Amino acid sequence: MTDLFDRRGFLSLSAAVLGSGLLAACGGPRGGTPQSGAGPTGPSGDPVRGGTLTFSDTEAVTSWQAQKLGTYSAGNLTFHTNVFLLYFDPYKKQLQPWVAESWTKNDENTRFSFKIRKGITFSDGTQLTPEIVAQNYELYGRGNEKLRIPVHQQISRGYDHVEVDGDTVTVVLSKPNQQFLIDTTRLNSPILGAKTIGLELEDAGRPENHVGAGPFVFKSQVPNQSAVLVRRPGYRWAPAGSPNQGEAYLDEIVWKVLPESGLRTGALTSRQVDVARGIQPSDEAAIQAAGFQLLLYRPPLGTSNYAGLRVDNEFTKDPLVRQALVLGIDRDGLSRDALTPSYPPPISILNVNNANAIDLAGEFAYNPDKARDLLEQAGWRQGPDSIRTKDGKQLHLTVPQSAQQVALGPAWEYIAQQWRKELGIVLDVRNDPSFAAAANNDVTVPIVVSRTSIISLGQSFGGEGNTALLGSSPELTALYARELEARDDAEFKAVQIEQQKALIKGSYVIAYFEEAQTFGASPDVHVTFQTQTYPDFYNAWKAR
Repeated sequence: MTDLFDRRGFLSLSAAVLGSGLLAACGGPRGGTPQSGAGPTGPSGDPVRGGTLTFSDTEAVTSWQAQKLGTYSAGNLTFHTNVFLLYFDPYKKQLQPWVAESWTKNDENTRFSFKIRKGITFSDGTQLTPEIVAQNYELYGRGNEKLRIPVHQQISRGYDHVEVDGDTVTVVLSKPNQQFLIDTTRLNSPILGAKTIGLELEDAGRPENHVGAGPFVFKSQVPNQSAVLVRRPGYRWAPAGSPNQGEAYLDEIVWKVLPESGLRTGALTSRQVDVARGIQPSDEAAIQAAGFQLLLYRPPLGTSNYAGLRVDNEFTKDPLVRQALVLGIDRDGLSRDALTPSYPPPISILNVNNANAIDLAGEFAYNPDKARDLLEQAGWRQGPDSIRTKDGKQLHLTVPQSAQQVALGPAWEYIAQQWRKELGIVLDVRNDPSFAAAANNDVTVPIVVSRTSIISLGQSFGGEGNTALLGSSPELTALYARELEARDDAEFKAVQIEQQKALIKGSYVIAYFEEAQTFGASPDVHVTFQTQTYPDFYNAWKAR
């Protein structure tokens, strides 16, 4: 435990000293301001009302339908148009009331009761009632085949039925789900109006049909380019711990898609946008030198950046090959030479800010000699061109990329060069969104990259149909069952510790750098962040 504390302290300290603007996840309700360091910081003092904040993102959002919301970009755009049963405070690291003013559960984690707050209305003026909450959760639990609405990936786990008794809604499960309360806070779990949940899939995904109860309302869009949200008059039902308990401070949010990282940086420094998500590592120093804030945020319930190694792929089904890949990455060199101190080496598959993370870095430390020996044991021999072959086939791997993490490109180019030089492995880095989407269910793709802001290690690696491994071991499947059955947070943590050890020991994953979402911001902007890394536009404001 001492080693874990020291390593976490070092990571936080190095980020602050180097001016990374790390957001202190342990601060108070207004503790999301950057720690003081070499870089510029935002305004302080009392919030200022009014103004438009322009935000640039990395990728378009093609659907607003709740079960389709899963990317960081989708959260940045849609989160503040919605409300949720509960709220996870990222600074206090605890659940807080929101639509539910109180809640209870049984010891078996099969009955969850929520007393619904009065006085909340949707953007179309209709009341948010216990009955509409129940209808939302019935849709999440069962889906609707006629409307082509899929089940909710998390809420549907063991879903049986929902009951309404006065102002109390009770969700009943047929089997335990320890994470159900956290699942109510996810981006894909909003409470929506009757108009929206009664629509078929495509129509429910159109933003003009979105009826939420959040502090902002959709106004207009240019599809795949931009959207405008406006403050909702009369909003007064924020989460209990929010500094702001009334209407949003900002009048309007203009959300723009700028896929190229250089364009986002240029738009920020030329003051065409106020906040830019996805600052490339190579641009961090430049924006700070120009007087802009560099803000990074690590999800307190999430993972590091990791790659899943497919257990049924022709190359990575061999544990010796998987272990060689894990040991064949110099993570210190990766952070130093390809990235920045914003992306330090990971301690585990769980993010360093995750309270359940344990320091397993020694288990996957760089060891190219052992990696080469493992490949030899697996029968992969180097030829005259130094590329390894077996039975006439080259050890030629492919990994897709994601626009949701800008450090992936330089990271995997570094890894590809290292594997080619040190191990004799050819790695194609594919920056193709259509290929990445298809790779989720394509066992011929041996490696897939991921990171997530709220993690169920069981569902991600032991659940039926998981896309990380496209399969599972009996050990991981059994641990998933124990994760769901955990009676309290302490038991859940104990299971997650075992899961981390099993994933690392079995070389099912490559953890290669700590997850952080990086933002550049004008020195005139005060902004904090939500648990799932979305900017907190509700509490954001601009100095005048």
